[in-house]
Amino acid sequence: MTVPRLPPYAMDGAQTNELTQWPLVDRESIEKITQWLTAQPHLPQIQEHEIAQFLHANYGNEEATQRTIENYYTLRTNYRDCFTDRDVFNDAMQTALRIMMFTILPGETKEGYKMVYTRLLTSDASHFNHPQILKFMTMCLDLWVKLEGNAKGHIMLMDMHGMHVGHMTKMNMAAVKKHMFYVQDALPIRLKQLHFINVVPFMNWLMSLVRPLLHKEVEEMINMHVGLGKLHEDIPIECLPNEVGGTAGSVQELHDSFKEKLYANSEWFKATESQNLVDETKRPPKPKKFMFGLFG
Repeated sequence: MTVPRLPPYAMDGAQTNELTQWPLVDRESIEKITQWLTAQPHLPQIQEHEIAQFLHANYGNEEATQRTIENYYTLRTNYRDCFTDRDVFNDAMQTALRIMMFTILPGETKEGYKMVYTRLLTSDASHFNHPQILKFMTMCLDLWVKLEGNAKGHIMLMDMHGMHVGHMTKMNMAAVKKHMFYVQDALPIRLKQLHFINVVPFMNWLMSLVRPLLHKEVEEMINMHVGLGKLHEDIPIECLPNEVGGTAGSVQELHDSFKEKLYANSEWFKATESQNLVDETKRPPKPKKFMFGLFG
């Protein structure tokens, strides 16, 4: 069966299959996932290079790839508060851009891992809207996948400079739960490490709130940094912002650079709001459970 081609602004904005950027993905696995998708009427029939991206993120494991695809499109359909109104020029996103910075760091680690870095731009919590900040972060992560999904691994660095208890009083756990489910179970990346820099005194309290939402393997990826010595052992100095002892440029310079990438992809964000969504009316029913736990 021929899989229908989608219009522009699919997951990586391409109109044609770009399998050349996924050289390690097995062609037979792509075909198996394509066949599986034809038996899932509720899911969008995505293109081969998109399937390759999910396979790459799951190291070629077909069952895990199916779960990630299911989660990715289901969450983007059902979490509409996070995946609609993604206009980088609207007031909410412009406010988020003034409060929080996100950037793709230049270069990679010795293992070939790609990195992103986040940090508050102001310690003033008066305009800190936590769900909107997380929505902004989700947009940035989506763009990261678009630009650097094909990597041996991915690392997230969260600099807690400027964070205080006033931010925690505005913490929205419902939004956190959605965001973390998306990052851990749906985003097609090879997450390898999480680094918290300039760890705040209330970190233990924060972790007590978040830990129940973490997969065990993700919790084991976390590295806490009060000083910068260990961070510089793990992450090349030439990749880090000047403010944390690196030479990649100032936080503001890196922020401005990534902001231009957001603006350049503004139409992509708008278009993907209504594309590749799940049709819940066509979702196959789960098998009915009969006596003795057998399925009919």
